Amino acid sequence: MDNSIGNTIVRLHETESTNNYANRQIRENVVSEGTVFLAYDQTAGRGQLSNFWESDAGKNLTFSVVLYPDFLEILQQFMLSKVVTLGVYKALSKYVDQLKIKWPNDIYAGNQKLGGILIENSVMNGLLKSSVVGIGLNVNQTVFCSSAPNPVSLQTLTNQHYNLDQILTEVLSGINQYYHLLREGEYEQIDQEFISVLYRLNERHEFKSDGDIFSGEIKGVNEIGQLRIQKKDGQLVSFHFKEVEFLQPVK
Repeated sequence: MDNSIGNTIVRLHETESTNNYANRQIRENVVSEGTVFLAYDQTAGRGQLSNFWESDAGKNLTFSVVLYPDFLEILQQFMLSKVVTLGVYKALSKYVDQLKIKWPNDIYAGNQKLGGILIENSVMNGLLKSSVVGIGLNVNQTVFCSSAPNPVSLQTLTNQHYNLDQILTEVLSGINQYYHLLREGEYEQIDQEFISVLYRLNERHEFKSDGDIFSGEIKGVNEIGQLRIQKKDGQLVSFHFKEVEFLQPVK
């Protein structure tokens, strides 16, 4: 069986969330690895920690990929986030300059959010049993009405209209390439490439954690996916997701 990512694409006219739909399919049916569930209209897309993902019907890409990374231990699960974001980055960087990966798994163009990723894992015997990788990419939407502070789309950035199927094919190909590297154990290459395109790497910026605002530089990500920031006094601190906030510079 062909387990490459995108081997099967299930196209849905409407669903509340492709991640929810994919998880139901895994529970109720046999779903081959690499299957993609793509929604024309996602009515209740989810971001990290129950955030809402805004997407106009038929203008963007909202889809979920089913993976079975049972070769990864629980403590290695952030490697999956790295390969997915690198795959998306690789596909979109040909269209957009100044593209970066904002920790933990957003795609940024400059200081604006072009895409987001939500990975939901199930675990068995200390290994990842299955993963549903939800991806939302702003492609042809030009007006955003939600409270999200900084959304942007490919069309807004380039003044061009894009073929969604073409972008989808390129994104799936990029993810497939890096997922193959992960299966082959090429962790060092993946780590190096991920760090090299990390948003705000080695730049001094303001951050907020537990009510405290401090100045620091991002130095990378540790083995379990924590963001490593070196404070002005030289102290190196690590943060889990939502333990630290990126503060935008005052214009």
